Amino acid sequence: MKPLFYILFLFSLSLMYSCRQNATTNDEGIGYTEYINSKQLEKVVISKYPSGQEKAVVFIDKADAEKQVVKEMHFFENGNLQVEGTLKNAKRHGIWTFYHDNGNIWSTGRFENGKSVGVFHIYDKEGQIKYKYHYRNDSIVKEEYFVKGKLYKTVDS
Repeated sequence: MKPLFYILFLFSLSLMYSCRQNATTNDEGIGYTEYINSKQLEKVVISKYPSGQEKAVVFIDKADAEKQVVKEMHFFENGNLQVEGTLKNAKRHGIWTFYHDNGNIWSTGRFENGKSVGVFHIYDKEGQIKYKYHYRNDSIVKEEYFVKGKLYKTVDS
């Protein structure tokens, strides 16, 4: 239960920064990430560490009259990426990726319109899978626990 609390805490923390990336498609059938990447984006530095290293940056769609944030990135003080993703209508949408301070992936998960969907993977600092949480309609429906990268226990919710 502690890992779930930790995940929810970090996701809530990052929600303050409205981070998200989308794996769905727009009206033209283009993947949302590719759709975002095809736009002209303006980078805005939101905060920096005392050293001058960027802490949080957002990307704004220059063509959007409302100047909505469509992508966000946060960094550790050592310069490594901490979290990244894209935004759609100010909600998480698509794959979010969180990183350990050593640069290895800590967690990946998908959102649709701000709700958790699909499988969230959680890794240790060495890159070994620790947990998988299966979401449906923003609720966990199955939990999988791993020891040294091998499935140890499955819990259906």
